[in-house]
Amino acid sequence: MTIFREELKQNAKAVGPIAILVLVLNIFRPVDNKLIVNFLIGCLGVIVGLSIFLTGVDLSISKIGSFMGDFIAKSENILKVIIFGVFIGFVISIAEPDLLILAKQVSSAIGLESMLIVSIISVGVGVMISIGLYRIFKEIKLSSLMMCIYGAIFILMFISSDLSHAIAFDASGATTGAMTTPFIIALGLGVSKLKGESKGEENSFGLVGIASTGPILAGLLMTMSIDPSAVVIEEVAHTSAILSGFKSASFAILPITIVFLIMDKLVFKLKNKKDIMLGLGYTYIGLIMFLASVEGGFMELARVMGEAYADFKFVPLIGFVLGLLVVLAEPAVFVLSEQVEDVTAGSIHRSSIMKALSIGVAFAVMLAMIRIKIDGFKLWMLIGPGFLLALILSRNVPQLFVGIAFDSGGVASGPMTATFILAFCQGVAGNVADGFGVIAFVALMPVITIMIMGSFYKEVIEG
Repeated sequence: MTIFREELKQNAKAVGPIAILVLVLNIFRPVDNKLIVNFLIGCLGVIVGLSIFLTGVDLSISKIGSFMGDFIAKSENILKVIIFGVFIGFVISIAEPDLLILAKQVSSAIGLESMLIVSIISVGVGVMISIGLYRIFKEIKLSSLMMCIYGAIFILMFISSDLSHAIAFDASGATTGAMTTPFIIALGLGVSKLKGESKGEENSFGLVGIASTGPILAGLLMTMSIDPSAVVIEEVAHTSAILSGFKSASFAILPITIVFLIMDKLVFKLKNKKDIMLGLGYTYIGLIMFLASVEGGFMELARVMGEAYADFKFVPLIGFVLGLLVVLAEPAVFVLSEQVEDVTAGSIHRSSIMKALSIGVAFAVMLAMIRIKIDGFKLWMLIGPGFLLALILSRNVPQLFVGIAFDSGGVASGPMTATFILAFCQGVAGNVADGFGVIAFVALMPVITIMIMGSFYKEVIEG
């Protein structure tokens, strides 16, 4: 119960400022009162649901990740490690609430079933996790691997459409959220222990960043066959938010539960797994509440409010404020910042990471708004040079910071970005398709911000 109270307090502080901002914006450009009521109920549901969910993740998913990381670390067969990485990456990714939310919106834009989209993206995550684990075993320099991966991404971007870019990079940011981040971090820590204290710290980070490139590659390949000029945006048929949340949560939690039970019987052989099973139950219930609250209260209000402010000259400034607030509402950011502080023995303070991410995300959302308002401003014009800059910086900062930077790009784009901010941008854009891309900006800016911060800490880390 102590964990739950802490999560409840933290999530209330996080969602509260967003709720206040919405009420202030509603004073100047009012929307239907029913939407505001549903939004406030949704805020309560998000706070309670996310608190239950994160309590469950702490009791179950993080521990399962550690057990599996230890299991992989003891394996001497690299092929088994790679196969296991693909499998477990797929299983944990389909359980990510942010991806489930985004997939429903992408489905209305490209005509594919949302669960098919989730499955394709999850395969990409699994493949890249296996590559990330292989990197740790073979001690491949992270910056060198990232240059190879983004080289392939840039080639695919060159031959794909702007809609493909937006969907692919948005999927990347949405995949590494409250579910996958603690699991992947725990997995990476478990495997990196093999490398000893000197290499263990360096290898502790980067797996989340590598995993987040999988959805970009998978998303680009998935959407390249679609003709953007032939895309017809359709409204998704309205269904019960609770029923929808129940279906998505069941699809998400059941696979990881089955995998854990099988591995426990064959490998772990835990004498007492009561807390883990209880945690999985909390995760399931919390996820239903969170998804139902988001769909029933957040999405529609955000889109309608975005439409109301579409002609507002200073709408990018609203985006800037939303960006500042959204970092405080992302649970995965707290997971990463605490891990950074622990692994670096306090030399990098959690507050420093939070401030850097907050500034980066604020500019990211503002840039996303500017892109929407300016005709001909394509996503690749910032994403391409942005990641190229990050790759150049990665050669000149400590490898520890390279891992932290690429990890931070994924964790900064979580539930609030995939729900409220994305829907708000779609409202400002006037349609679903043109609103895509904001998560891509949110995933990029923290990478550059942390890299720059890493150059200031270089003497501390290397000294």
